[in-house]
Amino acid sequence: MAAWVCSKCGYVRDSRCKPKKCPNCNAQDSYGKAEDSKKA
Repeated sequence: MAAWVCSKCGYVRDSRCKPKKCPNCNAQDSYGKAEDSKKA
């Protein structure tokens, strides 16, 4: 799974696919892949 971050409000969502809409601020196409710092 990948972590996706909303560029408008910073909401983070774990999902295999890129979310179309942010559930927090309702921004469309605002998600970018987050850097995964959990992997060692």
